[in-house]
Formats: sequence, C-alpha cells, structure tokens
Amino acid sequence: MFTEFIKLRIRETTRSSVWNKNLIINIVFACCMLYIMACFLMVGFLLDRILTNASPGNDPVQLLNRVLIYYFGLELFIRFMMQATPAMSITPFLHLPVRRSFLMHLLLARSIVSPFNYISFLLFIPFAVKAVSVVYSGIATCCWLFALLLLIVFVVYANTYIKRQLAVKPLVSLACGLAFILLIVLDVFKIFSLSDISALLFDTVLKQPLWTIVPLALAVGVYTLNYRFLKVHAYPEEIDRASTKKQVAVQSLGFMSRFGLIGELIALELKLILRHKRTKVLFYMTVFFLFYGLFIYSIPVYKDSIGWLVFMGIFMTGLTMLSYGNYIVAWESKFFDGILTREGSLLDYFRAKYYMLVSFCVVSYILTTPYVFFGIKILWIQTVCFLYNAGINSLLILWMSKYNRKRMELSKISFSWQGTGVAQLIYIFPLVLLPMLIVGIFGWMELENWGLGVLALLGVIGLLSHNRLIHGFSRRFAQTKYAQAEGFRVN
Repeated sequence: MFTEFIKLRIRETTRSSVWNKNLIINIVFACCMLYIMACFLMVGFLLDRILTNASPGNDPVQLLNRVLIYYFGLELFIRFMMQATPAMSITPFLHLPVRRSFLMHLLLARSIVSPFNYISFLLFIPFAVKAVSVVYSGIATCCWLFALLLLIVFVVYANTYIKRQLAVKPLVSLACGLAFILLIVLDVFKIFSLSDISALLFDTVLKQPLWTIVPLALAVGVYTLNYRFLKVHAYPEEIDRASTKKQVAVQSLGFMSRFGLIGELIALELKLILRHKRTKVLFYMTVFFLFYGLFIYSIPVYKDSIGWLVFMGIFMTGLTMLSYGNYIVAWESKFFDGILTREGSLLDYFRAKYYMLVSFCVVSYILTTPYVFFGIKILWIQTVCFLYNAGINSLLILWMSKYNRKRMELSKISFSWQGTGVAQLIYIFPLVLLPMLIVGIFGWMELENWGLGVLALLGVIGLLSHNRLIHGFSRRFAQTKYAQAEGFRVN
C-alpha cells in the first residue's frame, strides 16, 4: 500500500499544471540550492579554524558543543517563521478502507524525507572528520553525528507540533517561546548557563556514546505527540471546523469601510494576507530579516561603507514592501477577472495598493529605529532610505505591475517559486541598486551627504506628486489589463 501512495504522490506532482513550466526559474532555484549547500560545506571544513581563532587555546569541539543548543533553537525559530506545516490531501482517503494509523504515519513521514531538512547537517560532517575524529574514537564520532541527526529530526517534528498547537492552544506555544527567551537572557547575564548544559550533554555523548539514547527519546517523543494530535483531529468535520474558524477570524476589518472604497480595497488586501499561507510565510520571513541589521551594523567594514549602509537602509525599511510588491496584482490573479468587472475605477485600485505599500514602509521604519543605538548616522540613513522607498520605489513597483502575468494559487502553495517570472528576478535589482549608484557617485566625489540629500529629495518629490503619477499608471495599466487577465487564466 505504501508504494501505491508513493505512485499517487508522483502522479500528483507530474500532472500538476505547473510541472515542467518555468524552466528558467527552476534552474535558478537549483543553482541557489547548490550554492547554499556549497557554502555550508565550506563553512563545515573551516569551522574548526574559525572556532580556534575565535577562542585561542580552547578545544574547538567543546566550543561547538557549548553553542549547539542555541544552534538548534535558532533552527527551530527559523523553521517556525519560514517553513509551513507539512500537509497532505488525506481527506479523500478518510472514508476508504485504509487504516487511519497508516495515513497518520504517511503524513508524518512527509515531514522528514525532504532533503532540505538536512542541509545544516553538511556543517557537521566535515567538522566531525577534521576535528572530532582526531580526538575521539570512530564510534564516538559516529554516535555524536547520529545524535545531531536525531536532534534535526526533533526540530522538524517540534516545529510542526508547535504550529499545530498554535492553532489550538496559542498560549501554550507562546509560553514555550517566552521560556526559551528567558533562558537566553539568564545565560547572557550569567545567572543560569544554558551553554554549560549544552556542553555537558554533547561532551557526555562523545565520552559515553550510549547517551545517544537521550536525543533518540526526544525524537520518538515528539513524533508520538504529532501522531496523537493528528489521530484526534484528522476528521473531515475537524478540518471543516478549522477552516470555518480561520475564515471568521479575519472578518473583523469592517472599520476600514469608513475610509470609503479605498479603505474597503485595503481591507480585502489584508484579508488576503491573513487567509493564505504563502503571504503569511512571506511576512514571517520579512520580520525575521529585520534582525539582519544586528549582524551588519556591528561589523566596522560595513558600518564605514556608505554604499552598504544605503543598501541596508533600503533593505530594512522596504523589505516588506519589496517582497510583497514584487507580486503586486498577481496575488489576486485567481479572481482578477472579478476585479475588472466590479464597481470602482482602476485609479482607486492603484491608490489602495499605493497606501498599502507606503504603510509597510512606515511600519518597517518604526520597527528598525532602535538601530539608532549603533549611531545617529544609521538613523539618518534609514530615514533617507525610508523616504526613497515610500516616494520612489513604491511608485516603481506600481509602474512595473503590468509585467506580473503569472497565476498564483495561494490556497495550495505556502512557499514556492510559483508565480515567479524573469521579471520578478530582474526588476528587484534597480529598486535596490539605483539608490546605491546615486550615493556611490556622490561618494566618489567625496560628497556623501549630498548623495543622501538627493535620495531624500527624490523621495519627497515622489510623495508630493504620487497622485499625478498614479493617474498615469492606472491609464497605462488599463491598456494591458486584458492581456494580464488572460495570463492569469493560464494554470
């Protein structure tokens, strides 16, 4: 029976409407994955040297063991933000003479067989060969690697369980997250050392390999929790009830109607974001990348480069706008024909889009203002980049919206390249590189402040003249709207 389900899965993939389409995008995605794997391998081969340079005179194996618990905690956080809960269309099989336990195990197996789960394992294999096997026996090294593999499995299933419990018991999941943050704070202030516990656990596995049974018990335990949860809730009426609750939860945006037709259009856009996995995952990713400044701004090489600071300013204050705006109009491809026939003009439609994009910039700017602790210069550059994003990049996104002609099925895909064309990969570069080029030219003439002033001035001009420009964009869009609608109809 297992082989029959594998065949069904293969047929589901090969018969998909997007199979064998977007060849260029698939090639680019494959190249990106190969590059990421190569980076992990390279870091794995250099990890012992990196740890030795960071703390001379200490054993790199013990140094790594001290931070492994943080590593897996960070991986769990990243998976929670970026990875959707694995799902399978088991509803058609629930009324068939197939054991429910078999369906649950099959669904859980899909969570662990993905090769993307083990990319981080490429870090540990070279390190084990170069550093661990030199000090410890081959059996101890293999048991250490096996323990890390089991912890990766634990993280994968813990992520799915936490996400499922978040829908049922959000306070429990929130309490677990706050408890982990509290442990990190206590470790930073040396009140309770989580790193010492990490070192003790993984050093014990190396010295006494039988202790590998502990991560094995953790992996089996979290698998059992997922299995019991699915067995209790995987009924057609449970699935329908969860879907109904989800729909009701996003109906409380009626206050937007006080802003007229544009407010109603914005409310519809917000409901679209809250209802679909792909849009929510995108916003989770952007929230996570807001912390990227902690890494860049703390490195003097980047902190002293005006080009990098402008790049970070554009990135930090406009990431949500750029990520969401990259697929502007295409998010609504499934019901784009209805948009063209409903009451209201394209001008109002584009105004609503514009105010949404600018609002994203405002929220991102407010959230990133604490980076002023790295210097008042950071706040000044981020303010300039915020004005440029709100006044220029938001309008450029609307101007290029007519090139978004690929259909997106938001109800079926949570994180994929569907709907991504060559245009999405190309026109994101001018939005980021153009302000860097402007500042770079003035910086070459040793007039950095003049370059920042030009960016701010362009942003203010764009904000003041947005009404006239949006009029032009809506007329231009009206000339190609039927071609776009035809492109959205192609599955």
